[in-house]
Amino acid sequence: MKKLSLGLFLAAAAVMGSGFLKIGSPAPEFGQGVWTKGKKVSLASFKGKQMVAILFWQPEHSSVLAMQSFSRFAHQVRREPVACVAVAEGSLQNIVKFPLVRQLGTIPLLVDNNKSNFNLFLRAENRLPAAVLIGKDGKLLWRGNPARIPFMVNAVEKGKYDQKKVIGDDDFNAAFTGMIVKNNYKGALALLEKELTRPGVNPREIVSLQVGIYYRRLNSVKDAVAAIHRAQKRYPLDPGFYEMELKMLELGHMENKLGEFYFRLTSIFKDHPRILLKFVTGELNRPFAKMNPENIYTVARAAANAGKYSSKREKGRAMLYYAQSLYCLSRVDLALQIAEESLKYLKGEKEYKQAVEISGYYRKLAAFSPKIKK
Repeated sequence: MKKLSLGLFLAAAAVMGSGFLKIGSPAPEFGQGVWTKGKKVSLASFKGKQMVAILFWQPEHSSVLAMQSFSRFAHQVRREPVACVAVAEGSLQNIVKFPLVRQLGTIPLLVDNNKSNFNLFLRAENRLPAAVLIGKDGKLLWRGNPARIPFMVNAVEKGKYDQKKVIGDDDFNAAFTGMIVKNNYKGALALLEKELTRPGVNPREIVSLQVGIYYRRLNSVKDAVAAIHRAQKRYPLDPGFYEMELKMLELGHMENKLGEFYFRLTSIFKDHPRILLKFVTGELNRPFAKMNPENIYTVARAAANAGKYSSKREKGRAMLYYAQSLYCLSRVDLALQIAEESLKYLKGEKEYKQAVEISGYYRKLAAFSPKIKK
């Protein structure tokens, strides 16, 4: 029997002893499988040279976006400082026939028909698609959502990699996923509430998971909105939670609550015109059937009359949006006044020409509209 190197022995011991590869442990070599779309890849060949990002997937629609983002990332790094490898679960015939396997481009692909590689790198609780990042030292740096690979690579390169936090994230993901699989939603919600108190977590991600459980698993829009309101009290000036509430009100067909929502929004962000403008844009881009004149007026007027503008340009832009809102509300006379007033704030700015053209059109419209007959 051949002797194992110390690194491979430790990796094997970590896998055998715990049932999964721990963060910070030496990564084992790839197990059995059939290599396609490239030559056989050895993790040892990258040690001391490059990090390695590995995508684990199976032929189903949930893997498509992961494959696309992974392929895009591989193209951007062009093998420096990261090498990219994909591992697919299933038979060679099914993998090759999968219509969107071409999304992987020239990325080496290992077809794993007995999960030998999945069991080496992933926890049993990890859902596919998943990804891992191996450091130049050959140790596991991270495991999680494939979409977060660029973020993690950037953190490592800039010296901002926090192993303690990564381990905490990894443990949380395993516990949370395990509860969801067992339909233990009460336990999952309690875990999420506790997770919000852990330093360094992204509260938007945690709250979105809470909302998802209430809305999709428990079919309760009311509880989903209540969870968002709790988050707003905890993080009152984070606009993401108000965007989340707006989306939930729409999904739950609670348009009758939008008036109160915008009244509260404009009160909280009265000194943050840039945030209010984002909501103005959203309202103006709605389909006509879903547009509410009162809501448009409330938020657009608040943005135009907000305090603490960062510049004259920001004030002018807010007024121009307000003018466009008034035009949509059939008050061309007021729209013309506001548009012309915006000119003094936008002079010398790139929006000045647009403001001049809009003012000119409103002026023509105001002069012509009284002549219109049935």
